[in-house]
Amino acid sequence: MDLTSLRAVLADLRGEVLPSRFEKAQQPQPSTLQLGFRTLERFIWIEICWHADAPRLVQIQSPYKQGSESTLAKQIQHGLRKLALIDLSQYGFERVVEFGLALRPGDPIHRTLVLEMMGRHSNLLLLDQNRKVITLGRQVRNYQSRIRPIGTGDLYVPPPPLQGIEPSQKESLKKWKARLCLIPTTLKNALQQSYQGISPSIAIQLAHDEASMALNLLERPVLDISEEDWQKLHRRWCLWLQRLEQEDFVLCFNGPTPFRVWSTEENISASKELSLSLGNYYREHLESHQLTKVTKELQKKILRGKKGEEKSLIEQEELLE
Repeated sequence: MDLTSLRAVLADLRGEVLPSRFEKAQQPQPSTLQLGFRTLERFIWIEICWHADAPRLVQIQSPYKQGSESTLAKQIQHGLRKLALIDLSQYGFERVVEFGLALRPGDPIHRTLVLEMMGRHSNLLLLDQNRKVITLGRQVRNYQSRIRPIGTGDLYVPPPPLQGIEPSQKESLKKWKARLCLIPTTLKNALQQSYQGISPSIAIQLAHDEASMALNLLERPVLDISEEDWQKLHRRWCLWLQRLEQEDFVLCFNGPTPFRVWSTEENISASKELSLSLGNYYREHLESHQLTKVTKELQKKILRGKKGEEKSLIEQEELLE
């Protein structure tokens, strides 16, 4: 889940879950937490994952009851008991989300749940009113990180600032192009090294609506790109930033990537239950991935068994002769 998808999910969730009362926490997997919130209309489940392969924040259907007895789930259950979720915040182009909970709407923040989605450095932390860590998904020891070790009882320190500058609609085509052409490298590297928030999937979506043409353009050296392609790319760049600023998100499955949350077309109505649709997508994708993994392991076992049986057959035939 990149920054654009995260912004889209937060825009959708704010209208669905703010304000609401926290009621339930369970941990079905080591790096996954499911939280239940009750609004005036219904009960909503949110899934938070800080696993390196698929860190995410999505809404999900009512899950099976599993993992409520884990240590982390009990700590979250106790720490957020009887609190109201009143704020969902994310700043700049950081993939860090803060859930602000208070005794009641309008009161100061009493507990903060922080989700950091940063690949293998992803984590979940529960903070008290003084921003001290009550509990967290995984302890970061001194030998694991010299820059930012963190554990229970420590004062929360935000992640190191991102490299590159924040994208801006105010930047002209000439200045934007000059920044990307500063170092003779591929367009993909130039975008990701120069600007914040440019994931591999966003780079593909910015380049073209056709996957093959997008990949071809991204692998070309910046000095070999034509002026016409620069102008087309800059128009898509500005449109992407406009969608982010206006929170004009729509979930599409027909683009150059498996999914995207913004459209290059005009007059497209915003997706309803975008975060829930993404939650369903992730569930199906991860279940399929797990099924493929189990299938391959089973095939290896069958192959080993077959080889053993064939070896035994040869030995028996030799003995029979």
